[in-house]
Amino acid sequence: MKVLHIVFDLMRGGTEGQCARVAMACRKLGHDHRVAVFARSGYFLPQVEEACGPVYEMQIRRMLSLQTLRDVLRLRDFIRAEGFDLVHTWDMDAGIFGSLAAHLADVPYITSRRNLAEVMPAYKKRLLKIADRGAGAVVVNAKAVANHFIARGLDASKVCMIPNLLDLEEFDRLSAQEVFMPEGRIIGMVCRLEPEKDVGTFIRAATLLRGDFPDVRFVVVGSGSIGDELKKQAFEEGAGDSLFFLGERTDVPALIKRFHIGVLTPSRNEGLSNSILEYMAAGIPVVATRCGGNEELLVTAGAGLIVQPGDWRSLASALVKLLEEPAVAKDMGARGRRKVVADHSPEEVARQFEALYQHAVLSRR
Repeated sequence: MKVLHIVFDLMRGGTEGQCARVAMACRKLGHDHRVAVFARSGYFLPQVEEACGPVYEMQIRRMLSLQTLRDVLRLRDFIRAEGFDLVHTWDMDAGIFGSLAAHLADVPYITSRRNLAEVMPAYKKRLLKIADRGAGAVVVNAKAVANHFIARGLDASKVCMIPNLLDLEEFDRLSAQEVFMPEGRIIGMVCRLEPEKDVGTFIRAATLLRGDFPDVRFVVVGSGSIGDELKKQAFEEGAGDSLFFLGERTDVPALIKRFHIGVLTPSRNEGLSNSILEYMAAGIPVVATRCGGNEELLVTAGAGLIVQPGDWRSLASALVKLLEEPAVAKDMGARGRRKVVADHSPEEVARQFEALYQHAVLSRR
């Protein structure tokens, strides 16, 4: 079996990182897995090429243009020439253009829904619905994602739920690196600095807590379009001397390992959070908002606390509970680590994908 994975690039986090990890984990099981990208960049590019072979790059830069059509046809020819049995599209643009190229090559394809698509342009939502209709299966990473799209017309019989992958051996090795962190107990958040992540709620909770817990420091790791706005908010609300913005980092596991509590506060669009999985891998308790797959990750495992989106007072109260009850916090952290071991290992997730791929290929034949 020969599978082509299509994704935007090979950055460490998000859907892109999951695509890279799955392709490499499946390759270890013996089948031929290759990757195609819109941009040959990212943390995982050298690792993927070493494990899976040369990464194919598309030149698609615009939704509609003569060059776009040419590149879709070039991708079609690549799929045919390499003899792929299946194409798996991982993200929005891959779902639109990759599914079209696979269809033109007369090769079965699978699409993915890895978040709630609430920040996606309407025309892309319509195009992805069309892609889903022709797919042999639609992979989701959380029940919340499946329910969201089934309610909006997705054929439930096509849905296959496979959780995100986390390589604990790699995480533990990377987390052992030396990093500089502020002195004190660290409450940290790792996310893109975009409106849907609602980092402002975290800032307001930090402002409320800083007076009663002078030894606590608050850390935000990540970059995005509203980074300057968030720094301004932190300064204006008086959290500036206890809240640190560390920017985009490649040593995220080592930073998380120094957290005492992990936080994630999205207000919409969330799927199954890689940040929360890494908090759990680090053995720390988590406080997150009830959005996407956050609740099903944490509550079933007893690995953290859930609050309503935008409710910074409830967020602050949950953080106080964990700060004042270290035994409870430690137990939650241990439970989270056990869940990652049981449900999110590369071997387990790769086996589920391989079974899906074989089923999709055999069903088409």
